[in-house]
Amino acid sequence: MKVAFLSSYDPTSTGSWSGTPYYMLSALKRHNIDVKVLGPINSLTKPFLKAFKLFLKLFGINYDYSYSSILSYEYAFRFNKILKKISDVDFIIAPAGSTQIAHLKTNIPILYLSDTTYDQLKKYYSNFNSINDSFHYQGSKIERAALNNAAIVSFPSDWAAEFCVKHYKLPESKVKKLLWGANIVEPNAHPKIRTQDDDKSFTLLFLGVDWERKGGKVALEAVEYLRKSKNIDAKLIVCGCTPETSELPDWVEVTGRLNKDIPSDMTIFKNVLMKSDVLLLPTIAECYGMVFCEAAAYGMPVVATNTGGISSIVVEGETGLLIDDPTDSLAFANSIYEIINNFDNYNRYSNNAFERYHSHLNWDAWAKKIIELMYDYK
Repeated sequence: MKVAFLSSYDPTSTGSWSGTPYYMLSALKRHNIDVKVLGPINSLTKPFLKAFKLFLKLFGINYDYSYSSILSYEYAFRFNKILKKISDVDFIIAPAGSTQIAHLKTNIPILYLSDTTYDQLKKYYSNFNSINDSFHYQGSKIERAALNNAAIVSFPSDWAAEFCVKHYKLPESKVKKLLWGANIVEPNAHPKIRTQDDDKSFTLLFLGVDWERKGGKVALEAVEYLRKSKNIDAKLIVCGCTPETSELPDWVEVTGRLNKDIPSDMTIFKNVLMKSDVLLLPTIAECYGMVFCEAAAYGMPVVATNTGGISSIVVEGETGLLIDDPTDSLAFANSIYEIINNFDNYNRYSNNAFERYHSHLNWDAWAKKIIELMYDYK
């Protein structure tokens, strides 16, 4: 099978969209799919759209030009020309490619992949509140056109798939839920087994690039409660961002933001995953969350907020615990304590997480199902 891989992100970089297009592309190639990469292209209209965004900012108006109709028509024109020069393409795969495929004119079936849709996103993320209604209209129109133009639409969570069917009135047969994998090359060789001979210290991991949205303040409060009220020798590693606070206790380690394209940074990232016991993420909003897949690859139980697509990755009571209120630091602390207080219980969570990675949360499992979908369609 020959596939055109059309993405707004650079699929050769592990730093682009958390590396998701890179790992998708790599998995398809491992399964003997002949892949032709289309894009990203250097847009001729983007410089003008960026200038327009800065102009609107002077008046307090937020504008996301990635959903611009002008940009979408430019992409359609340029990608149509490229596609005409390629022969025998069986499918177009478009990760996060709504703007790219919305106005594409082709007889080649399109497989559109995303972790959400525009109309779900604008209701979910607070930064969309300041976007003008006319720009929301453009985004919604582009999303609907992309969904209608696609032969198959695939999301990694029930949260996104169910919204798409209900809001856009798409047939359920067109919308597929396929879990995405962990964006790492080498998972841990075994789950995190603890015994009575191990020391009684525990390391919690806060992994994310946005300290505020991911709930950094709540994570600090939860670990502090464990230390003071439960007498747990708990430490916190903050990886991916720098805490927005003037002072940090000595039990907090900060790695800062890491670039997985840099080998030394990737080594730090792997070491952090290896030495952490529980992933703690009181996030306010999360469409999917690759970090939960990465935690599973290292047999790490999760305590996180029950929001967005997280519950499709983390199995409640099996691979982690989910909290409804992202501000309830006491609930997060008590859930961590429930997992770590008993070694047998902790090992059960770790084994379950590790097994879920190997059965579902890896890119080879995703690639097999995506390829099956394409063959079934043909």
